[in-house]
Amino acid sequence: MRLLYKFTLLLSILVVLNSLAQFIVFDKIFISDTDALLLDINEQAANNVSMQLAENFKKIALSLKVIAADEKIRENQDTLDKINTVFSEVDVITILNRQGDILLISGNQYSPMVSNLSQREYFKQAIQGRTYISDVFTSARGFKVVSIAVPIIKNETIDGVVVGLVKLHGNSLASMFDNTLFGRNGYISILDRRGDIVYHPNKERIGQKAVIFDRLDGRKGSRILKDSSGSDQFVGYSKVPDLGWSVTINTPTADIIKNRNIMIYEILSLSIAGIFVIVLVGIYTARRYTEPLDQLVQAFNTLKDGNYKKIDSRSYEKEFHEIVHVYNKTVEKLEEVHNDLEEAADIDSLTGAYNRRAFENHFCILQQEISNCTVVSVGLCLLDIDHFKGLNDTSGHLAGDYILKRITEIMKSIAGEQAVFRFGGDEFAVILRDIRMKDY
Repeated sequence: MRLLYKFTLLLSILVVLNSLAQFIVFDKIFISDTDALLLDINEQAANNVSMQLAENFKKIALSLKVIAADEKIRENQDTLDKINTVFSEVDVITILNRQGDILLISGNQYSPMVSNLSQREYFKQAIQGRTYISDVFTSARGFKVVSIAVPIIKNETIDGVVVGLVKLHGNSLASMFDNTLFGRNGYISILDRRGDIVYHPNKERIGQKAVIFDRLDGRKGSRILKDSSGSDQFVGYSKVPDLGWSVTINTPTADIIKNRNIMIYEILSLSIAGIFVIVLVGIYTARRYTEPLDQLVQAFNTLKDGNYKKIDSRSYEKEFHEIVHVYNKTVEKLEEVHNDLEEAADIDSLTGAYNRRAFENHFCILQQEISNCTVVSVGLCLLDIDHFKGLNDTSGHLAGDYILKRITEIMKSIAGEQAVFRFGGDEFAVILRDIRMKDY
C-alpha cells in the first residue's frame, strides 16, 4: 500500500478513535458532572423549600395562637368566620374546650361528623401545652387532612385547643408555594413522618405512601431513584426542621438522556463527515502525488548503496521541484561527507571517545609492540557504570547521555585522550602504557 493511502487510512482511524474518546469523555465525565450538579441543585432546592414550609407552618401556628389568646374571637362565630375568610392557609378553624368538645367551627363544609375530638392525637398533644402539627390522616368525611393545634391558655392553665385543618386536596397547602413545578418537568413533593404524601402536583397521589420514602437517609441528601411510575428521577430531599416531614425535589433523568443522545448523534455525524472528507482528500492526493513520491523514495533508497546520482527536476511537477533540489544538494553533501565518515569511523559520536573498532585496531598494535618489547608494562581497565539502566529509566536518556559524556571527560583527563574507548552502552575500556603499580 502506498504511503499516502496509508496516511489516509491512519487519519481515518485517528478520527474514529477521537470520536470514541469523545463518547467516553462525554459519558464518564460530562454526564457524571451534570448528574452531580443536578443532584446538588435539587438538594439545595429541597432544603430551601423545607425551610419555607417550616416558616409557613410557624406563621399558621402564630395566627392560631392569636385566636387562642383572644377570647372575643373564640366566642364569636361571625368574627371567627371573618378571620377564616382571610386565613387562606387553613380550610377549617375549630375551637375545642378542655374536654375536646367543639365550641365553634368555621368552614363547616369540612367539619367533622362528631362533636367531641378528644381522641384525636392533635388534641392530646395540644392539651399538654404543645403546638402540634399532625401527619396525614383521613377525616370523618373522608378527606385527607393535616391539622395544626395550639393550646388555649387562660389564667395560666390550659382551657382548650384551637385547631386549624388543612385539606390536602384543596388549594390551601398549594398556596404556600410560589409554583407547583420545579424547572421544566420537575416537581415538589412533601411527605409526612410516615412517608405519606402531604403535597403533590398530582392530587391523586396525595395520601398515598411515597415509594422513595425508605431510601431517604439522613437529614438531607440527593440520589437517583425510581418514582411510582418506574421512571428514574434526580431526587433532592431535606427534612423540615422540628416537624419530621420531608421535602423532595424530583426532576426526570429523561431530559438529560435526551440531550446526551442528541450530542452523541452530533458527534457521530461529524465523525462520519470527517472520515468521508479525509477519504476524498486522500484519494485525490494519492492520485496526484503518489507516483512522483514513489520515484523519489526509490532515488533515496539508492543512496544507501553508495549510488550518489542526481535526478532531473524536469520530470516532476512544480510542487516537487524544491524536494528534488534538496535531494540533489543532499547528494552533493553526501559525496563530501563520505570521506569524512571514513576518517571518523573510529570515534564514538556521543562521547567523543574511541569506539570498539578503534580498540580492536589499537589492541593489535599493542600486541605487536609487546612482541617487539617496545612497551615495558601495560594496564587494561574494563569499566561499566553501576545502575545506569535505572538512571535512564527514572531520569531519561538525556540524563544518561550527560553522565556518559561527563565520565568520558574525567577518564580522558586522567588517562589521556587516546587511552579511552567506549565499547557500547555504559561499558568502557582504558589502556595505559608503561605504568607502575605505585602510580595507581
